[in-house]
Amino acid sequence: MFKNNKVSPYVLKTMLSLYPPFLFSRVRVKEVSQDFMHIKVCVKQSLLNNNLSVTIFGGTLFSAADPFFALMYWQVFAHRYDRKVKVWLKSAEIKYKRPAIGNIYLEFNLSEAEIKQAKEDLDAKWKHNQNHEVLLKNAKGEICAIVNSITYVGLP
Repeated sequence: MFKNNKVSPYVLKTMLSLYPPFLFSRVRVKEVSQDFMHIKVCVKQSLLNNNLSVTIFGGTLFSAADPFFALMYWQVFAHRYDRKVKVWLKSAEIKYKRPAIGNIYLEFNLSEAEIKQAKEDLDAKWKHNQNHEVLLKNAKGEICAIVNSITYVGLP
């Protein structure tokens, strides 16, 4: 589908922002770093994602945290190591802390240590599982929800 399994940060950002479940839920990718180690996302509150309490629907918040770590590993391995990997969100849980009123912001970060461990595990065991935490914050910086997830990285 993609040449050498690689996309540019711009293409990834554009594809995800136009992806229908994100488009209609108002999930917007704001930034993808050149090395794919950092992604910023915003969930814009609107009539399309409000619940009966006029806060952002929890399913929208959960889906906004879903694909990003897997996509980051996919592109880091493609660009750095010219290596194709299978990636997916293996499991996740969300803990809601306060109502999500207004725009909600998420930041996804991979560390060099996480990439190094993933590479070592792939070389030795052909698979890697990594825990990640994402904070979903409102414009005031208050935490509205926390997503804890496990991302699977494996060889095809």
